[in-house]
Amino acid sequence: MPDSENGSDNSKEARPPSKSPFVNGFGSGKDRASDAEKSTEALRGCTPGAGSGDWDEDEESVSGDVSAFVHGLEAGRDPWHPRQTAHGALHVMSHFLGPHFSSFQTVADDQRQVSEDPGSASGVAASAVASSAAQKTFRQAAKIRDEDRPSVSEEARRTLARISYQTEGAVLVADGMTHILGVAVDPSLGKAYTVTETGKLYSVDLTTNTKHRIITSGDSSSSLGLPSGLALDDHGGAYITDNSGASGRLLRVNLTNGRIEAIAAIPSACGVALDHTANKAYVTSFNGKLCEVDLHTKTQRTIISEGLGSSTSAVALDGRGKAYTGNRDAAGSMRQIDLRADTPAPQTMPVISQWCSGGIALDMTGRGRAYVTDHVNDVLYTVDLATGKERESVKATGAFSPLGIALDDLHGLVYAGTWEGQLWRFPLRVLQSPELIEITTRV
Repeated sequence: MPDSENGSDNSKEARPPSKSPFVNGFGSGKDRASDAEKSTEALRGCTPGAGSGDWDEDEESVSGDVSAFVHGLEAGRDPWHPRQTAHGALHVMSHFLGPHFSSFQTVADDQRQVSEDPGSASGVAASAVASSAAQKTFRQAAKIRDEDRPSVSEEARRTLARISYQTEGAVLVADGMTHILGVAVDPSLGKAYTVTETGKLYSVDLTTNTKHRIITSGDSSSSLGLPSGLALDDHGGAYITDNSGASGRLLRVNLTNGRIEAIAAIPSACGVALDHTANKAYVTSFNGKLCEVDLHTKTQRTIISEGLGSSTSAVALDGRGKAYTGNRDAAGSMRQIDLRADTPAPQTMPVISQWCSGGIALDMTGRGRAYVTDHVNDVLYTVDLATGKERESVKATGAFSPLGIALDDLHGLVYAGTWEGQLWRFPLRVLQSPELIEITTRV
C-alpha cells in the first residue's frame, strides 16, 4: 500500500535488485563451459593413450595402457615424419580442449561480473587486453618461420634422390592437382612441372615429393587460360599452350617470378615441343594443324602441316628432324611428320591396336620408342617407332586416366600426369621390358 506521509510505494523495497538481462546468459555460458571442461576431463580419462604403459620384459608384453605405450614410441620419432596412427590426434584433444574450456569459464565469469557491476568493466577490459597480448605472443611463437621449416642438406638430398631414382617399381610422386594435362621434367634441378585444366602451374620436388603452386602474373590478363601443353626451355622458363579456342596462345612463364609473357597467337593451341638448338617451338592445334614459332621474333607463325585430325594434342621431337603428333580422343591416329621436307605431310603410324595418344614421350636411345598415354582406355603403352608395334606397359586398379607425359633420360624415368590429379613415376628399364606394371591409384 502507498505510504501516507511520503506517497511512496514501500512494496518496491521488498523486491530483489534488478539484474542485467545478460546475467543469465553469461551464467549459462559459464555453466556450459564448466560442463564442457568436465566432459573433456572425462574424455581424457577414457582416451586411449591417456594412462601409462610400459614394456614388461618378463611377460614380453605391454603392462598398462597399450595406446599410451604406442604414443610414447611415436614421441621419439622424427617430428617431421607423419604419424601413422591416431595417438597424436588424441594427445592433442586431451591437452588442447581442456585448457580452452577452462579459459571459456574465466571469460564467462568476467562477463557476468560486468553485467552485475558495470564499474568492474575497466578491470575486465584490462584483463582482455592482457589476454589479447598473450594470444599475440602465442601466435608469434607458434608461427612457422622459414628457418623453422624442415630442410634437407645437399648431401642428404643427393642420397635421397639416388635411392628414389633407383626404385624399380611405380611411385606416386604427388597428387591433389586436378586434371593434369601437361608434364615436363628438369632432371638437373630435380623438379617436375605440371599444368592443369583449371589453369594452375605446379612444381614438384622429386626428392621430397612436395608440390608447390607457381603463382602467375604479368600480361595476358595474368591468366594461363585453359592450359594444355607444357615444355621447358634452358633459361628457367616454361612454354605453355592456352587452348582457349579462337583466343588460343603460346605463353612463356618465368619459373622464378611467375611472370607470363604472350609469345604467339595460335587458335586452339594444344601440344608444344621445343627445338632448343634452333630456338623454335612446335605447337599443335586441336583442329589438326602443326605450327612452327620462331622464338626470336615471337610473332611469326608458320603452318607446317594440316589435316592431322580433330582432337590433335601432343607433339614430340625426335631430334633427328621428325615430329610425332598424337590425338587425345581418336584411336590409331598417331602421326609422323618429316620437318625437313619441303612440304611436310603427316603419315599415319602403323598400329596393331587402336589406342588413343594423348601424350607422347620419345626415347631415341638404341631402338627408338615412344611412351604414350591413353586416357580413354586408362593405359600407358610403348610403341616401337620402327615397326609401330604397341604393347601395354602400365595398367591400374582404380581411376587412371593418363594425359601428360615426360621423359627423364638422365635417370631413366618416365613421369605421367593423370586427369585424376596424380603424378606417377615409372622406371624406364621396366617400361622397355615385356613386363607389365600394375598399380593401384586409390582414386
